[in-house]
Amino acid sequence: MRKRADPRALKKWLVLAALVYFIFPYDLIPDFAGLPGRIDDLLVMAGLAWFYRNRAQQASAVGSEDAQAFDPYAVLGIAPTASREAIQSAYRARMQEYHPDKVAHLGEELQRLALEKSQQIQRAYQQLRG
Repeated sequence: MRKRADPRALKKWLVLAALVYFIFPYDLIPDFAGLPGRIDDLLVMAGLAWFYRNRAQQASAVGSEDAQAFDPYAVLGIAPTASREAIQSAYRARMQEYHPDKVAHLGEELQRLALEKSQQIQRAYQQLRG
């Protein structure tokens, strides 16, 4: 999984980039191209704002997927009243089923799916064990 940047840190960097571009005497679009004064600077700032808004929406969508009820019992396929031994045996059985080494000879998409499933199984086991 790829780690996503913090939207607040991204916002700080984009504001800094916009200010530097606004102050810097050279422009991406020269003034003789028909855009008077600082209009091109405002267009670049609007582009950075659009970029930030899209990234923030993507981050919130990913966060809402993670915030959905993660049920470790459903991932391991056991009842909430399961004993430690039942949790451990269910974990081992599910890992044998989805371990990435078991699907190394299969296609890339199946390998990626197996990796995601094994990470979910690991997460569920960590939550129930601790």
